[in-house]
Amino acid sequence: MNTKLKEVAIVFFRLGCFAFGGPAAHIAMMEEEVVTKRKWMTRSYFLDLIGTTNLIPGPNSTEMTMHCGYERAGKKGLFVAGLAFIFPAIIITAILAYFYVKYGDLPKVKPFVIGIKPAVLAIIASAVIKLGKKAVKTIELTVIGVLVLVASLLGVNEVFALLTAGVLGMLYFYLKERKVNSLNSIMPFFWCLVLVLLF
Repeated sequence: MNTKLKEVAIVFFRLGCFAFGGPAAHIAMMEEEVVTKRKWMTRSYFLDLIGTTNLIPGPNSTEMTMHCGYERAGKKGLFVAGLAFIFPAIIITAILAYFYVKYGDLPKVKPFVIGIKPAVLAIIASAVIKLGKKAVKTIELTVIGVLVLVASLLGVNEVFALLTAGVLGMLYFYLKERKVNSLNSIMPFFWCLVLVLLF
């Protein structure tokens, strides 16, 4: 196994063992490892991968793991990262299932869960702030992002909201790049269309 594959295996196995708190926390920890500490990719590119991952069905954190593994060590890195990340969860789940079947109860984990919640929230908040600074590049992107957030909070399907925002953003920036003379005249229509499609 080459050096890059070993590095991928070690990083994602460790994350698989200790990354509690669900996909948001996993991705926040991944960002810390692969962007801040190891500099495998830029924060902007990592953000693009998160966007792509959110449009693909399946568990986001596992998909992000595989994307990161691929970026670092190619196709083999994709498989090594995925397996290294998933394997610890399989073992932990098997152990808990054994205790449940044998004793009819799971070990008392409530104090552990209560203790880890603030740490998980801090990790997620840190990632959101760092990635948010990179994502909010223009007023237009900020407006689209806020609209998607509001739409999601109001119950609009998040995949639909993301796809709609992507299509509308693409249309807007295409028109802007082409320097269409009538851009200012169509802007009220454009933002009305955004609101209608998201809500």
